[in-house]
Amino acid sequence: MPTLAERSDIPPRARHLLAQQLAECDGLLEPLLRGVLDDLEHELFRLAEQSSGGHAQQDSMAALQEVKRTRPRFQGRFMALLEHRFAGIGQSEATPAAAAPDAGDLALVDPHEFDESMALDDLATRTELHAGNALFDLCHRYAVLVAAPPLDNDELPCGPHTLAAVLGEAAGAFGLQREHRLLFYRLCDRRLFTAADALYTHLNTHLKAAGILPDLKSYLPKRQAPVPQPAPAATANPTPPIQPAVNFTAPAGPAQAELHALLDARRHVLQPESDEAAAQSAQFASMPELQEALTALQALPSRNHEAPQPGAGLASDLMAQLRHASHGQAVRLQPEQRDTLDLIGLLYDQLLTETRRKGVAQQLLANLQVPLLRVALADGNFFTVRNHPARRLLNLVLETANLWLDRSDDKFDVALNQRLQRAVKRVVDDRSGDLGVIQREADDLDTHLKMIARRAEIAERRQVEAAQGRDRLHAARTVAGHAIGQRLADRKTTPLVRALLENAWTDALTLTLLRDGENSEAYRRRLAAVDQLLGSPIARDDAKLAADFSHGLTQVGLQATEAEQITRYALELPQSPEAPANVPAPSQTELLIRLKSRHKPDEAAATTEPSGSRKLTLTPSERRALATLKQLPFGSWLEFTVNQQGQQAARKLAWYAPASGRCLVVNARGAASPERTLEQIARMMARGQVRVLPRQDGGMIDRAWNALMAGLRKFSKTTETTDPAA
Repeated sequence: MPTLAERSDIPPRARHLLAQQLAECDGLLEPLLRGVLDDLEHELFRLAEQSSGGHAQQDSMAALQEVKRTRPRFQGRFMALLEHRFAGIGQSEATPAAAAPDAGDLALVDPHEFDESMALDDLATRTELHAGNALFDLCHRYAVLVAAPPLDNDELPCGPHTLAAVLGEAAGAFGLQREHRLLFYRLCDRRLFTAADALYTHLNTHLKAAGILPDLKSYLPKRQAPVPQPAPAATANPTPPIQPAVNFTAPAGPAQAELHALLDARRHVLQPESDEAAAQSAQFASMPELQEALTALQALPSRNHEAPQPGAGLASDLMAQLRHASHGQAVRLQPEQRDTLDLIGLLYDQLLTETRRKGVAQQLLANLQVPLLRVALADGNFFTVRNHPARRLLNLVLETANLWLDRSDDKFDVALNQRLQRAVKRVVDDRSGDLGVIQREADDLDTHLKMIARRAEIAERRQVEAAQGRDRLHAARTVAGHAIGQRLADRKTTPLVRALLENAWTDALTLTLLRDGENSEAYRRRLAAVDQLLGSPIARDDAKLAADFSHGLTQVGLQATEAEQITRYALELPQSPEAPANVPAPSQTELLIRLKSRHKPDEAAATTEPSGSRKLTLTPSERRALATLKQLPFGSWLEFTVNQQGQQAARKLAWYAPASGRCLVVNARGAASPERTLEQIARMMARGQVRVLPRQDGGMIDRAWNALMAGLRKFSKTTETTDPAA
């Protein structure tokens, strides 16, 4: 395995600090791992002792003997794997998954391996949530050591994901069965990962004492002030409202009596009285019969549609199942049950309009349709208590699938989709409608989404800082280029001097503007150096001027020897005789070519901006769209049409500069979309390719519920208008 000593590209001091960090990890983790192995031996012995003989006892004893035999090598194996991660810091490793597999290489994932990988992922995820601030600081300090942008948590050589992966590889040396390896991971969670926060704090303290970002302050995401809520009922969930993608703040639901009256008004308008009279002879279905019919309906494979059935279809299927169970006899529902069935159907009809057709959100809605109806029939608080566990789970699933999967222009997140599918499947497989199962799945999904949201927020903050830096760089380079252009306008000079001033020295002026400002002494001194270079050779101090130019050129990336040669040619001074005799000094033509081929600091940003886009005059509709964009607050959501098939993706307008027109658009994960200006987006808005999404003050369930209630109240007004007694 590679070691830190082989990383010659890392400066010696940084390599020394990384080696010290590895030693700190060894000193802190060694007693913890020793305690985990002691616990593992104790648990294996307990399992063997409690077994009634047979293969289970033999397997436990064999595992115990294997742990004792390989235990002395485990610590060395673990640290060797960890050093391999430290040695690979800042390097991107090519993975076989990057290449498209052949059709013959495709295979299903082993469920045992999937369970094991999920157990390790859960360990790392929980640790990220508990030690988020320390990890954030450590990612920035390690990035300083390797001269890279701030690392992600999974790139940190001692981060939770790395520790989990190293534990998984090292556990393979035990030769244990899957059940015993899972037991080992649970014990690691109890001893090792609970102490991870102290480990990362200690590593930060060590780097801080060494002078690595000593004044770094943790970035804490802004949290909204908690909204005071009334005391929940006995069956309500006391957990505060979650925020998966948008603010989840909905008003309290209506009372049961109001719902019943509104639904009666709707039936009075839509259903003739003769239908109601014909149903009087039917028998009421009891609650056990109704739950039994729903159980049979939930077990049908045909229920897993790509999209949920409309409300009328769900009611028809349920009544058909009830008639089948009663051997063809006519049955009807109690008024409360009929209200619940109608409300679930209307709610689903509304949700269908807010989700993408045949998307992941609609497929999950279809799977949850019958389980949610069972919960609503058993507990009327589903409609009146906004924090009901089933309502909370439904909102989490829909918000996540709609924003992070269906409306994302990024690569499809297979892991997130599997997590959503697994949570929904556990609810569907529970035929009893237990709220405890729903509550656990909602809490687990909430924890995972908070971790994703935190990563996205950090990534977005980095992108905003980078975009602001590019904008400042572009503005500073414009000022510097204008100053150089004014001085070269009426001057005749050599091609080398012109290339020097328009290229490298413009970069030096840009750097000075960014560091010290336009009114600083350093900026005026460098402009004075330009005036002296272009002025009379008699009145200038060549030695001092040569030193100033050489210093400025080395600051923008030129080698000291090359900077001195260019300066001497520009000042018409003889070249230094200190160069080796067998290495001739480069000619002015060679140095001129090097200057013109230099990479400019804002060259990458300039290539993404079409040169002709600013020359075109905006039409009246485009000017109105531009004015609308400039009035939007940061964080507003836009919907882009991303292809000719009309597929749409939601992106956030994270930042823009009204003066320059530069802006930053990111997706839900905080990754930057292709760079555009406000004018370009305004042109797309005028063509109908972009629209501003209205601000949503509630979750998807609450918006659907509010629209449902508004529709019901319209039926109530219609009834009052057409009723002669009224």
